[in-house]
Amino acid sequence: MKKIWLVALSALVLAACGGSEASLFRKAQIAADKGEFEKAIRYYSTIIKNNPDNYAAYASRALAYERLEYKDAEELEKNRIAAERDYLNTIRLNYRRPEIYNNLGALYIDQGKYQDAIVNLNQALELRPTYFMALVNQGVAKSRSNQIGAALVDFAKAEELNPNAPLLYLNRGLALFAAGYYQQAAEDFSQLMEMQPQNPRPYLERGRAFMKMEYYQNAMNDFQQAIALKPDYAMPYFYAAELLFNKGDTDNAIAYAERAKLLAPTYAPAYEMLGDMLALESPVEATQHYLAARRLDPQRALRYQGKIRLMTTEEGRKRVVAGRFFDLQNQR
Repeated sequence: MKKIWLVALSALVLAACGGSEASLFRKAQIAADKGEFEKAIRYYSTIIKNNPDNYAAYASRALAYERLEYKDAEELEKNRIAAERDYLNTIRLNYRRPEIYNNLGALYIDQGKYQDAIVNLNQALELRPTYFMALVNQGVAKSRSNQIGAALVDFAKAEELNPNAPLLYLNRGLALFAAGYYQQAAEDFSQLMEMQPQNPRPYLERGRAFMKMEYYQNAMNDFQQAIALKPDYAMPYFYAAELLFNKGDTDNAIAYAERAKLLAPTYAPAYEMLGDMLALESPVEATQHYLAARRLDPQRALRYQGKIRLMTTEEGRKRVVAGRFFDLQNQR
């Protein structure tokens, strides 16, 4: 989600820091600019220890927590909880900053807490009714909580404020896609392509929309263009593999799926896809891929375990392949 980043907090720094605090803040920002977020957090923590009322340090430390590297989902959530705590402290100390409500709302979107996100984003908009990013983020939160009509109202207001913002068309296109409005989603992605012709993302997303509309050649053209623009981008290979397999071109589908797995080795759906594709010819190899997917995505362990059981019979293997082969609605 879109947040204000460290450089955008200069106004907070000027308001909340002075003397040695400002010096520490500059050091923290330099560290963050270099991607040294642990070091930045230490600087911000020193500021807070010396001055517990420095809301700028809390706000900036929250951003640094969000950008920390993490080894697994548990560590990611730990970082997000620390960021939430700092945002709440910022609001406690200075409740008139709409940027902080926007950041906290965006964090709640990342956590799947959409109603909490809407509450905070609405607060940001009460403080600044023309806050473009808060409108976009609120549109995202509402669309993900199945309030697509209200979300489109927010996106329309954002478009009135900034009709040339690529982020608007990406997020609205994704919301429309999720709601099943594939033609409208494709139109937003096409608009984004005009703005950013070298960006592979809109080609990927429009290709997915074309798949839903059964414009398969158009979809493949978009996936190929995304790959041409960024050969190490895993997702176009993944969806091209899905498309090829559904057309019956199993050999090329497997080649694309293997490439997606190589480029995104922690992406469980690529392993599941390969398992489905290999189910008939090599159930043992398929099972190995399901086991890898289960290890990478333990929350869906029952799904993968069910497919492992189906590998023990010919009818079960046929069911798995049929489910992948005929169900284009099962896109991720």
